[in-house]
Amino acid sequence: METGKLGKKTVEADAQRLMLGIIVLPGFTLSALSLFLDPFRLAADDKDKSRQIRCGWKICTLTGLSVESSSGMAVEPTAPIGALDDCDYVVVVGGVLPHYRPGQNTLIEVLKRADRHNKNVIGLCTAAFIVAEAGLLEDRNCCVNWFHREDFLQLFDGFTADTTSLFHRSGRHFTCAGGLGAASLALSIIQAEISEELARKSASILMFPFELMTSEQPALSFNGVRSPMIRKAIRIFEETLEDPLAMADVARRLGISTRQMERGFRLGLGKTAFQVREELRVQRAKELLTTSGSSLLEVAVASGFTDTRSMNRSFMRQNQNLPRSYRNTR
Repeated sequence: METGKLGKKTVEADAQRLMLGIIVLPGFTLSALSLFLDPFRLAADDKDKSRQIRCGWKICTLTGLSVESSSGMAVEPTAPIGALDDCDYVVVVGGVLPHYRPGQNTLIEVLKRADRHNKNVIGLCTAAFIVAEAGLLEDRNCCVNWFHREDFLQLFDGFTADTTSLFHRSGRHFTCAGGLGAASLALSIIQAEISEELARKSASILMFPFELMTSEQPALSFNGVRSPMIRKAIRIFEETLEDPLAMADVARRLGISTRQMERGFRLGLGKTAFQVREELRVQRAKELLTTSGSSLLEVAVASGFTDTRSMNRSFMRQNQNLPRSYRNTR
C-alpha cells in the first residue's frame, strides 16, 4: 500500500484508503476500542473533521445487533459481518474474561476466512485468546495482559504468554494486551501503511508520547522504576516466581552479564536482584495466605520457596510477621 503524504494536494487524492473491519464482542472494553480507533480517525482527515478519507472503518457484531461493553455502554454495528471481506484488517475487540468462551465456532470461522483471504487479523484485549484458539499465531506467542497470564496458559498449552510487549506480531496477525497497547499498535500500523507524519500527528493530539509506541507493559510491581532493564528483569521474576530461574539465566535473557544486572539493581533500587525477587515472593505468599485455603506448604511452593522453613526465613528478612499469622487473620 502506498504511503500517504500531506501537502498541497487534496486529502482525497492522497493514499489508497485503508479499511478496518472491527468486531466488538459482548463485554468488550471501551478503552481497547477507542484507543485503537481514535488514532485512525485522526489520521484519516485533516484538522478535526474526522472524515473517513485516508482510512475507513466498519463496526460489526456477530449477531448484527447492538453489543454491550463491560461498562454497560452499548455500541450499534455500522455494517454487517459480511463487510469484513472488503477490509484490510479484521480487528476483534474482547474484554472481561468471563465473557470469553472457548469454541466460538462462528467467530473462529470468520477469522479463518479472513486469514484465507490474506487479511491481517488483530486480537485486542482478551480477543487475543480467540486469535490463538483459531490457530493463526505462527510462533504460538500471544501478547496478553499480565492480569490474564495464568488464565491464558491454563487454556493454551504449548503457547507463550507475552506479558512484556504492548503488542506482538506473528506473521500477518497481531495480538495486543489492550490499554495503551491498543494505541501503540494503531500508531504502528498508521506509520507502516499511511505515513509516520500522520502517526505522529495522531499521537500528538492524543497526548501519547510517540516514543512509547515500542515500549513494554508496565510491571505489576515496582511501577515507578524507570530502567527498562530492571522492569524486564522484574517481569521475568513475576513470570517465573513459582519455578524461579538462576540469576545467571535471568541476566542471559536480558542479554547482559550477572554483574551488569546486579549493578543496575543497586543503582536503580538500592537493592540486589535477589532482594527484589524475595519481596515479590513474600508478596505472593501473603496474597495466597489471605485469599486461599491452601496449606502453608502449598503456599510456599506456589511462591517459589522450597519449603515452609525457607518461606519463614524470607518473611523474617522482610520484617514481616510469620506466614501463619496471616492465615489466622482469615
